Amino acid sequence: MTRKGSEIGVIGAGSWGTAFARYLAGIKHLPVTMWAREPEVVESINERHENTLYLPDVALPENLRATASLEEAVGRAELLVIGVPSKFCPSLYPLINSHLNGDCRYLISLTKGLDEAGTDLLSRLMAKSFPSLGPSRIAVLSGPSFARELAKDHPTAVVVASAEEETAVDLQHSFSSSILRIYHSTDVVGVELGGALKNIIAIAAGVVSGMGFGYNTLASMITRGNIEILRLGLKLGACEETFLGLSGIGDLMLTCFGPLSRNRTFGERIGKGESMEAILKGSVSVVEGLTTVKTALKLSEKWGVEMPITKQIHGVLYEGQDLKVALNELMGRSLKKEWNVR
Repeated sequence: MTRKGSEIGVIGAGSWGTAFARYLAGIKHLPVTMWAREPEVVESINERHENTLYLPDVALPENLRATASLEEAVGRAELLVIGVPSKFCPSLYPLINSHLNGDCRYLISLTKGLDEAGTDLLSRLMAKSFPSLGPSRIAVLSGPSFARELAKDHPTAVVVASAEEETAVDLQHSFSSSILRIYHSTDVVGVELGGALKNIIAIAAGVVSGMGFGYNTLASMITRGNIEILRLGLKLGACEETFLGLSGIGDLMLTCFGPLSRNRTFGERIGKGESMEAILKGSVSVVEGLTTVKTALKLSEKWGVEMPITKQIHGVLYEGQDLKVALNELMGRSLKKEWNVR
């Protein structure tokens, strides 16, 4: 995909953006410019070749540099990667588009979240925000992938989805390696929703673990959470099989069980009785599920989709719902057939 002399721009210098930028710089041996909001992150990457704030103790290559100038990161990029938290996307997309150059071939979203306004999916918002690219040259990448493990070159598999299959296949072949195996898909909605909604279920998984419950409770919560994700996905036009793949059950398992999961860790601390305010005060990284649960609840109400776990997690986080009451309400719901996704 990339031509000699081309450049890659990565917007967002959090842990996942940094890890993916490091990966691209390593396999393509091209200039990679990463945009960061924080001056200290720019200085750390350029002077010490390490993102000490978001991905400490990971060496970054010489051909990866950072900038606080959005124009500099975007203006020369043939491939543009966006890896910022979802809450920043609606305001950032127009700014990025204003600096887009005519040689930019593809835009890849790494964001595992939804538009907080709940009016549209980020992939659809991207298609509107970048009219010169349109949906055929925009892709989303998701799957079970902790940033720190990819940064340590642990073998990882993900899926890249675009409305245009040729785009997904091109990206798949251009960026797969012995470290990162990429599968392709045209189910953009399914890949996007799986990557975003699993964060809500990971918070729920952390909550029940923090409350002291064992694997019976945990497995039940995760399995029924997957049904909620599938139910909303089908309503929004996703393919059922996507939720059985890497960006579905794969990412769900990683985020619900993995100790590196910010969403699970956050939920566990909530389950142990800590307040949301106290937890967030001591964290530099975004817990994406906190925004996603608001959007998911809006979407479920808009489309008439039953999402009881999402509703209870929203109640606990934003409505003062007692944890034990929330769990009892889930367990006390009317009995029904198991495979009730439609």
